[in-house]
Amino acid sequence: MAEQKKLKFEDLQPHVDMLCDALENRGASPSGIPHNKEVATNAERYRELLRQIRNKNKSFEDLVYDLHLLNHQTVQATIGNQEHRVNKIVHALDIFIMKEYNKTVGDKCDS
Repeated sequence: MAEQKKLKFEDLQPHVDMLCDALENRGASPSGIPHNKEVATNAERYRELLRQIRNKNKSFEDLVYDLHLLNHQTVQATIGNQEHRVNKIVHALDIFIMKEYNKTVGDKCDS
């Protein structure tokens, strides 16, 4: 009998590019509301933040500040336009990006 692979959180997590595409409203939009240009622009800012993490060019303090600011700006731009949907996407991006930082950079100091 084949051994079953135990799923981890990362296996179930949507890929960050899918989340950014969702912010840009690529594909079908179930609400039918036109996309928000400011929110769509922020999708590329999330991608850039992730690139900086993967290149190890971002300190934890800068990441927390930049991510918090970007999340806030994205949510504020949605007032009255797909707020619930974008809040869910932003929350998932926050989790994914912080997990990516911990996996890529993490606390590597010797104590």
